[in-house]
Amino acid sequence: MQMVKKILIALLAVFFSIAIFAPKRELYYLLEDRLLQYDIIISNEKIHDGFFTLWLEHPQIYFKGIKIAQIKRVDLMTLFLYSRVLADGLTVDESMQKWLPKEIGTLLASYQAFDFRHIALEAQGEFGKAQGYVALHERKIHIDFTEERSIENLKLFLKKGEQGWYYETSY
Repeated sequence: MQMVKKILIALLAVFFSIAIFAPKRELYYLLEDRLLQYDIIISNEKIHDGFFTLWLEHPQIYFKGIKIAQIKRVDLMTLFLYSRVLADGLTVDESMQKWLPKEIGTLLASYQAFDFRHIALEAQGEFGKAQGYVALHERKIHIDFTEERSIENLKLFLKKGEQGWYYETSY
């Protein structure tokens, strides 16, 4: 029994050491390169890293050369079986505000290795609250608006279901 305890403690120590000393900045630069393939550029960010997280301050998001948003802070955390991205204070650029909400307070995307086919999404902003997922295998995005406040400018893209408004698209 003592040997099993020592092996488990050693495995936990290795796990946390790898998580703490992982090259977080290099993983972030790899993510930037992957996003660049889809013409998405993150610029003007200040990068900071902690034990398990990497966070960006004031990044600007560009799609095909057009600025679409600015974010106050983005927290990226990845452990081997769980990853999450939390964006606080996402403000959509003025040119996009007639199609998108002006401000999204928080946006959370999380991925679990046990459910490797989906990325869970949660958002809260001036539009209310929304929950959804990205189905990676099916290449589909589905977002349900659970608490609706001001979604008038979004209704052009939404569909009405039994439980309320939702957005669904394929990519």
